[in-house]
Amino acid sequence: MKPLIAKLFCEGDHDVTLESDDSLDLSDARQVRLGGRDWFVAPLSLRQILAIADHVPKLSAIAVDNLAGERLAPLAEVVWHGLRRAHPRLTRDEFFDLPITIAELVAALPVVIEQAGGRRVDAGDGAAVQGGAPAGELMAASASIASTGARSSPTS
Repeated sequence: MKPLIAKLFCEGDHDVTLESDDSLDLSDARQVRLGGRDWFVAPLSLRQILAIADHVPKLSAIAVDNLAGERLAPLAEVVWHGLRRAHPRLTRDEFFDLPITIAELVAALPVVIEQAGGRRVDAGDGAAVQGGAPAGELMAASASIASTGARSSPTS
């Protein structure tokens, strides 16, 4: 089976692969635009969810107009981990060298959170910001995975 995307592009002094994992079912993947290119964000693995878990609370109600330096690095980490399931050969260094805008990172965040099983929680005014993510929204992964007290079984 051939990869769904098998393009290479030159970024600086090295090639960056956009090749997706051909063994992964991308039917549930969503696309985000980063660095002027479309990327897949597949449902995250538990390992990836654990990798972003400490970063997500730092990103509540994030928007292009309220992004400070201490929030930019966690935002980039979360988005990079979000791409890794569908693009396993994309290294952290390659990702951080891409010409990605802040607006693109902010727009990609809710997609990654949703692919991790999280959900958006309306926290206020709902005004739109550049990049498509509503302002005043809290990206709450932990809210969607909180225990409900309901019984669980392998058949339910």
